[in-house]
Amino acid sequence: MGKLLLILSILALSLGKYIQIFNDNFENLSNWVAEDLPGVNTGSNEWEYYTSRSVNVYTTGNSLVLHAQAENYQGYNYTSGKVHSAQQWGPYGFFNIKALVPKGNGLWPAIWMLPNGAQNVYGTWAACGEIDIMETICTNNQAYSTLHFGGPWPANTQYPWPPGNQYPFGINWSQPHYFGVEWQANFMTFWFDASIVDGVVQGTQIFTVPSSQWYSQNANGQRYSGNAPFNVPTNIIMNVAIGGNWACSISGCCNNVAVPTSMIVYNVQIWE
Repeated sequence: MGKLLLILSILALSLGKYIQIFNDNFENLSNWVAEDLPGVNTGSNEWEYYTSRSVNVYTTGNSLVLHAQAENYQGYNYTSGKVHSAQQWGPYGFFNIKALVPKGNGLWPAIWMLPNGAQNVYGTWAACGEIDIMETICTNNQAYSTLHFGGPWPANTQYPWPPGNQYPFGINWSQPHYFGVEWQANFMTFWFDASIVDGVVQGTQIFTVPSSQWYSQNANGQRYSGNAPFNVPTNIIMNVAIGGNWACSISGCCNNVAVPTSMIVYNVQIWE
């Protein structure tokens, strides 16, 4: 099987087409790690405590459920679910996630990519690089995609800056959608409801970021060569945050938090 996959990979590369290397429909959680993490340690002053308990993270046999609810737990008023991939993926490929994403006051669901422990060969966040495939907050119908990079915090930056990181259309959040990123050495393209047809990505393009826009540098301000930091493997992360700096910066967003609620993830695909 390994030899066949290698042959297919070489053939696909020669033809410039994607082949699928990972496809998870969540019969179980074997490909994922549920996190135990208080909101104070998220870097965004979130209000929830992420737990690995089955009430917050579980599978139905054909989906992953990340459940947020109000409860008193470890000094917090809310608990929720967050998972990261059991292994790091990339660099490069097409990453596509199908999810039914909750909307409401105080909610900040996200599908994103970040190295283990927010640190890699280039250093700590955001010198290590972060790929936000999809984020959304509050009750509006907007979604956002963003790259974070630069130096270690607070010398970090991002692209695009708001409002340029906003999808150019509203989303019907009552239906599940595919959220994807095509990650290549010289560009990143964010996609909505896309799929691979005959080895090529087809769907709705959000926007493309050329590699000339991103960089990584050390604490002394010296930049790394090449297309750092987006040239090393990273984790896929999915979570439902409550509150936090961004959501609570919107007037009224963190009043009457809309829990209980869940993000339901149906499928994660990786193509290279």
